[in-house]
Amino acid sequence: MVTKGWLLHSALAMVLIVGVSSQDCGQILTRLKQANQAQLELLNSKMNSTIPEQCINDVVSFSLKNKLPTNLDVSEEENAKVAIQEVLQQTSHIFRQNCTEMLWDEDSLRAFHAGLDQQSENLKSCLSASPRSQRIQLTRLRVKRYFQSLNDFLKQKEYSRCAWEIIQIQVKQCFLWIEKLIVMKN
Repeated sequence: MVTKGWLLHSALAMVLIVGVSSQDCGQILTRLKQANQAQLELLNSKMNSTIPEQCINDVVSFSLKNKLPTNLDVSEEENAKVAIQEVLQQTSHIFRQNCTEMLWDEDSLRAFHAGLDQQSENLKSCLSASPRSQRIQLTRLRVKRYFQSLNDFLKQKEYSRCAWEIIQIQVKQCFLWIEKLIVMKN
């Protein structure tokens, strides 16, 4: 038998949980900015300060053809969060590929994955229950297409060191775009 006290206790617990979640989501952009900066610092520390000579032609040809679709309509905060979350998820997926030629140690790679996954989960919990508008779906699709081009490039170049150099440059650009987007939304 359910008592009134138990129902009241359950209702109070739900209010507290929703309240805490709302507060967390209210601070999501601030936390996201801090986490993004940490990820960017880790990425910068693992990237070469200069592009290896043998990679320059690949960098130039790739950069001319493939750019993050920065023309995404991120005027609405929900759409911006979806764009950022998709970038984080796709980055995590890319960095789970054959990383043998990438000059990262296992601990750094694990930390990078953990940070990406945590940021993505935080954003996911703050997105509305059903972000199904056409604009949001188009944003997801554009980001996925861009990352598919990165994935295809890695495969085409057989996960070579040069390919990973280029991917890291592109991911760095994504993180800088996220930072700029967060500043706009704050």
